[in-house]
Amino acid sequence: MNVFIIQTIIMVILAFIIFYLIIYNNSLKLERRISKYSIDSIKDDTVSLFDYIYNKYLKLVAKVTRLLKKSAVLSKYSLRYNKYITYENDKNTCVMDYVTNKFFIAFVFVFIIFFARIIEGVFPSFIDIIVSFLLGFFVIDIYFKIYDIMKKRKIEQDLLNAIIIMNNAFRSGRSTMQAIEIVAHELKGPISQEFKKMHLEISYGLSLDVVFERFSKRVESEEVSYITSSLSILNKTGGNIIKVFSSIEKMLFNKRKLKQEMKSLTSSANMISKILLIMPFIFVAIIMMLNPSYFMPLINTSLGNVLLFIIILIYGLYAFIVNKIMRVRFN
Repeated sequence: MNVFIIQTIIMVILAFIIFYLIIYNNSLKLERRISKYSIDSIKDDTVSLFDYIYNKYLKLVAKVTRLLKKSAVLSKYSLRYNKYITYENDKNTCVMDYVTNKFFIAFVFVFIIFFARIIEGVFPSFIDIIVSFLLGFFVIDIYFKIYDIMKKRKIEQDLLNAIIIMNNAFRSGRSTMQAIEIVAHELKGPISQEFKKMHLEISYGLSLDVVFERFSKRVESEEVSYITSSLSILNKTGGNIIKVFSSIEKMLFNKRKLKQEMKSLTSSANMISKILLIMPFIFVAIIMMLNPSYFMPLINTSLGNVLLFIIILIYGLYAFIVNKIMRVRFN
């Protein structure tokens, strides 16, 4: 009975939302028809529905962030998101905003599982709520992990161009600040954001090797670590910065050339290894289409569960060994 009442309430709320959206859509159509015969004001203060909702959400995030900042544990936890604040939004966004959004997304996931279970006619279990909350809480971390991989690849691709621009700037008599500023304006993408951060850090009084060391910690790239080590030695022992950057430029160029040669030489082997990794899934899909109950003993019996576990373990070990064999490291 209680489930039926909750289902009825949810249906009424959904019907009200749909009815409101229909009315709002009709009003927009009417506004567009009337606007042909009217004169628009010079100053337009109207805000669309989605912008209104977004602004309200930002205000709510700001209020919750102020509350979460009182927690020392959450404040320490939020520091891991400091590297995701870009040069443009460093004044409008703080690291605690990411933690606030994680909680909001987690509660949205809980609402979705609760709504789905109510539609099915049952209440969600405690396990359902915990799993959905954890999944929603860490979905941003999964996104940032993928973002870090893509960002690292993009920075490694553009790093040689950045070093060439800096080296040419040093040869023309430019200072370190000017060289970094030129890179920030000439290049686009993540590396431009990082060099803008470095330019800001140098303006605050940090040395070049310290700035590149912080850059290396944010990116976690071997090439950036090599540049940081070179600049650290240069700062301690002294030397010609033009020769150092020329050596770094030559090293990065040779390393990229070697990577391209290795990629062309191992492309066929990589393709074969990927095909071999995919083939078991293709065979399983074909067999299940021909006979859907063929693999049921692996799921319904205890011996089948043991064999399935062994199969998955062997396949995982095989994939790990193939990945290790095919991976080429450049040091």
